[in-house]
Amino acid sequence: MGSSSLSEDYRQCLERELRRGRAGVCGDPSLRAVLWQILVEDFDLHGALQDDALALLTDGLWGRADLAPALRGLARAFELLELAAVHLYLLPWRKEFTTIKTFSGGYVHVLKGVLSDDLLLKSFQKMGYVRRDSHRLMVTALPPACQLVQVALGCFALRLECEILGEVLAQLGTSVLPAE
Repeated sequence: MGSSSLSEDYRQCLERELRRGRAGVCGDPSLRAVLWQILVEDFDLHGALQDDALALLTDGLWGRADLAPALRGLARAFELLELAAVHLYLLPWRKEFTTIKTFSGGYVHVLKGVLSDDLLLKSFQKMGYVRRDSHRLMVTALPPACQLVQVALGCFALRLECEILGEVLAQLGTSVLPAE
């Protein structure tokens, strides 16, 4: 299954959920299972998704002594980034989704707690956000819908990658390993 087919399946999942009254991250267990299997077999999928996987995973795990909680925090950050892209894709007219307050709890505790400012800004720029001032990121021009779906899918894949790595740690019987 190629990345374009995955993008289409992911887009359909988001739109199906919206028809059910939910505008959130993809919760389709079959799509999750398919993507999980692809990621286990081929890390190179991240290259096709252009999700900066190695940079983001390295940044989020570097220097952490206990990887299990670090992976959980990183997975939560990717879920929040995925949700931002999903909201812009599904509900672009909603003004509250066009501004990210960089002093908000989610930004400070979930995102900034695990990822560097540079990588956060780069991730948000893919969604059309630019730094307005030291406290806000704003969408000045909404990117094409297909780009927002691709960004959200990349974040979904990164979230699953964290879960895969968490399972590897569980099989090893320890999570206290050097991230390097």
